[in-house]
This record gives sequence, structure tokens and C-alpha cells, in this order.
Amino acid sequence: MSKGNGYPYMACGVPMSKHFFNTVKPILIKLKNKKTMYFLKNNYRHKNTTPMKNNMLYFMLSAIMTMSSIVSAQNSNVLKQKVHIPFPELLIFNDQFDTYFSSKNSIEEIVPNKHFLEGPVWVDALNGLLFSDIPENKIYFWNETEGLSVWLEPSGFANGLLLDKKGDLLVMQGNYASTNETKRQIGKIINPKSNKTITDFVTDFNGKKFNSPNDIVLSPKGVLYFTDPPYGLTNADTDSLKELSFNGVYKLKNNKVELLIDSLQRPNGIGLSPDAKFLYVSDTENGNVLTYQLNKKGDIIKPVNFFDIKGITDRAASSSMPFFDGMTVSRKGVILLSGYNGIWFVSPKGVLLGHIQTPEFTSNCTLDSKEEYLYWTSGKYPFVKGSSTLYRYKL
Repeated sequence: MSKGNGYPYMACGVPMSKHFFNTVKPILIKLKNKKTMYFLKNNYRHKNTTPMKNNMLYFMLSAIMTMSSIVSAQNSNVLKQKVHIPFPELLIFNDQFDTYFSSKNSIEEIVPNKHFLEGPVWVDALNGLLFSDIPENKIYFWNETEGLSVWLEPSGFANGLLLDKKGDLLVMQGNYASTNETKRQIGKIINPKSNKTITDFVTDFNGKKFNSPNDIVLSPKGVLYFTDPPYGLTNADTDSLKELSFNGVYKLKNNKVELLIDSLQRPNGIGLSPDAKFLYVSDTENGNVLTYQLNKKGDIIKPVNFFDIKGITDRAASSSMPFFDGMTVSRKGVILLSGYNGIWFVSPKGVLLGHIQTPEFTSNCTLDSKEEYLYWTSGKYPFVKGSSTLYRYKL
């Protein structure tokens, strides 16, 4: 709608007065089918309109009805996941995707047939990718030149991996439910280019062992945030080894561990906006991703509504695992979420941009240091040996 010459309002190319527009407006709202249109054409005439205006009203309504039917058809034909696919596929939901990434490249399968892969992280010092296989108690290394190799075994049933500001490797030793492993801590490998020894880094909270440290993220100022669900305990919340009464999200600053959130059922993946003003946390069992506003000290101010999960759930196939897991955030602020059988791209303003659908549940993802490639891990859940795969996509 705009202003027409001599008229304050213009709609569908038809100039009209404000009074006439206000007359038409409630009719537009009530319009639903062609019978209504027929009635309007043959019977409707406002007492203050001329036959010419009456005809303009009809043609205007006809045009709006046509546009409305197109919009309605588009809304009822939302681009969705397929029920079953043999190989990952890229789906674009919004043209903004191409302002951040390429939509024209091919998805590559890099490492197939593993047990359950997790925690990919690019390590410049090694010029390659490290990633964990939780039930196999291993950390693998891969690059294009050397291919795949076992980098560390045992790993303490490593899950998430992260490089700190010094380039040391932080290892979320989350345990595995069928073992009696009791590390359940954050370990550290100093200078992973020349060393593979894990030392204890963060071992407890107020003297009690963590449940199963899972994922971790680093702020530009060196503050660490991490999640601690009970996945590494055989009986989860009711396990006799569980020492904490909650499943927490923590902050580590100046070697001090602080509890930030104790109300989530299964805190899992975690990410930060580039300016460290917002913290993103997936609550896996509830199929949700929550956003928290942070102050300059890195503490939570309040939860905020950042984007609508319904945009994802409406597009997910019935065959998708209805969970979110790990995530990563690009330097431009795009959030890449693992879950619902794939990677979901969300803009810095909360717009759902696109999706890479995968045949199986997607556990985690990362970007290389140049943000040239996206890497992600995927596999059957519950774990099935030989079902897990590492993929990548050139951005």
C-alpha cells in the first residue's frame, strides 16, 4: 500500500480515500472464498461510493484474493525434510543463506562406519580435525593429506573437544554409560602438536564430581562455559554414582567454577554469539534451544526469545530424532545447530536460513579456522556400531 496521486492510499494499483480504505479493510479480513467475492460484485455498494468505485473495489478484492491464494499455497507447501534419505541434502529456506555461505557445493562423506562420533574441532597446529568416538574410547585425527588415524586411545570416553586461548586441547571426559569409568571431568592436553597426555583440569564442583561433562565453548575474553548432563551414567539421574542433584550449565573464569543454570533437564550443546552477549544452550530431551543474555562479566541477565523452534519442528520429518545436540557459531554470528537429523542454519537475527538433512541423528559440528568448511558428525541413536559418519560441506 502506498499513496496515490490525489488520494492518500493506494492498494493493488487502485487509488482510494482513507474513508474508502477503512470501508474496505473489514471486508478484506472476512474474505474467504469465491462465493463471497460473487456476492460483493453483485450486491455490495457502500452508500458513499459510486458505481465506478464499486467496480474498483471488486477488482482490488480480486487481486488481493489472487495474491492471498498464492501466499496460502506457499505456506501450505513449506519445504520439509524427506522421510528417508540415503545421503545428506542441503535445503535453502531463505535467500539470506547466500549472503553467508555458498549453496552450490557438494556434501562429502569423509569418515564412515564408526560407532558414535562427536566433538569435532579443527586444530591449526596439526593442520587437521580431531573428533571423538565415545563408546570406542578414542580420539581420531583426519586431514586430506594423511587421511584417518587414531590420535589418542584411551581418551577417557571423550565427548566435546575445544582449543583454549593458548592452543591447549580441552577434553570433556564424560564417561560412557556401560563402563565404570569415573573421570567425569574436563581434562587438558597441553600443546597437542607434541603431546597427547591428558592432565586433570576441572575435576569437580564444590567437592562433588560432575555428572558427565559434555560440551564447552570459549568467549573472546577467555571465559569457558560448559554443560554437564547425566548421559555418561548408566541410570542417568537415578544412578548411584551421581553426586549432584541437578544437571548444570557452568562458567569457568579465573580458575573458579560457577553454576549458571540448574533448571534444564538435559543441557547439552552450547555456543556463544561472537560478541559474547548471548549464550545458546540446547536442552536435548525437551527438544529446545534456549538463549540467555549475558552481562559484561559473562553472567546471565535473563533468558530471551531469540528464534522460534517451531520453524524447525514444522520442517522436520516424522522420522527425525526430535532432539538438539551440539552447535557452533560462525564469526558472523550464524548459529549452526545439530539435531532433528541434520544441521540447521539460523541467522544472527534469528531467521531460519537453511538445513542440511542427514540420514541419521546429527550429534555435533564445527568450522575450520578459516570457516571454509563445515564438519559434522552423525549416526544412529541409540548407538549402533558402524553407523556413525563424519561429513563436510564447503561453505
